[in-house]
Amino acid sequence: MPIILITGASGFLGRACCEAFAAAGFSVRALVRHPAQCGDLEGLAQAGVFLGDLPARIDPRVFEGDLAALIHCAYTTKAASAEEAHATNISGTEALVRMSRAAGVRQFVFVSSLAAHLGARSAYGRTKLQLEQLFTAPGDVIVKPGTIIGNGGIFERFREMIRRLPVMPLLFGDRALQIVWIGDVCHGIVETVKQSIHGTVILAHPQPVPMREFYRGIAAADGIAPKFLPLSGNLALSAVSLAERLGLRLPITSENLLGIKYIHYFDPNPDLTLLGIQPLDFEQSLQAMHALGPAGRTPSP
Repeated sequence: MPIILITGASGFLGRACCEAFAAAGFSVRALVRHPAQCGDLEGLAQAGVFLGDLPARIDPRVFEGDLAALIHCAYTTKAASAEEAHATNISGTEALVRMSRAAGVRQFVFVSSLAAHLGARSAYGRTKLQLEQLFTAPGDVIVKPGTIIGNGGIFERFREMIRRLPVMPLLFGDRALQIVWIGDVCHGIVETVKQSIHGTVILAHPQPVPMREFYRGIAAADGIAPKFLPLSGNLALSAVSLAERLGLRLPITSENLLGIKYIHYFDPNPDLTLLGIQPLDFEQSLQAMHALGPAGRTPSP
C-alpha cells in the first residue's frame, strides 16, 4: 500500500490530513517534533510516527518503503526569534526537499497560503511565497488554502481575539476574506494525490466573506453580539507595531493587520472543478465545525 508522509502531523491541519488520508485508504506516516507525546496518532498513522524536528532532526527511516507523497504541513508561527523561524520554516523545508528528492518521492505537496503573493507584506506571506519557489519539479504541488475554518489555527486566534476585545475594529475598508472548511482542504489535498495533479491548487470558497460578517459569525458561536468600530487601518498598524516593540502582547498582531491590509483575491473555480469539490460556504463551515467535538474531531459513538 502506498505510504503518505505528513509533516506537522500533530498540528491543526496535519492531523486532519492524517484522518483524511487514512479514511481514503492510504497508509499514513506521521512526522512530528515529539513522537512520545503523540500516542493518539498511532491509530491513524499505520506506517508509524517518527521524529521530525526541523531542520536537523529528521528520522531518515521516514523515507523508506513505497512513499507516494509527502504532505508538508509543518510551519511555525511561534518561533522565539527570526533565526529560529528561518531554521524551522526555510532550512527545514529545504532539508525535506533534498531528502525527498534523494529518496525518489513521487509527489511533494507543499501547503502554502493565499497570503503568499507578490504584494504580500507580512513575514508569513513573504516566507510562504519564498518557499513556493522550491517546488518546480514535475511532481510538485503548491496548495494555497484560504482562511481555514475549524477548531484550531488562525481561526481559533480570531475567535480568541473576539472574546477578548470589547469592540471589533473594522480596518482597511472592511476587507473580505476567502475562507475554506478544513474538511474541504483535506479533501482537496487527497484528490491532488489521487489524481497526480501538479502545479498550484487554490482551495477556497469562491465568495469572499466581509470582515464584519466574518467576525459576527464567529461571535455568534460563542453567544456574543459584537460591537464594531471603524478605524484607520494604517493608524492601528502603527500603534500595534509600537506596542510590539515595547514588548506588549495584544489580541491582534501587526502580522494579522498586514495580512488583512494586503489581501489578494485568487479565483478557485478552475481547481475546484478539476478536483470535483463543492466547498461549504462560511455559514455551512461554522455549522460543520460546531458539529464536531471540542477537540475538532468527530466524537466517538
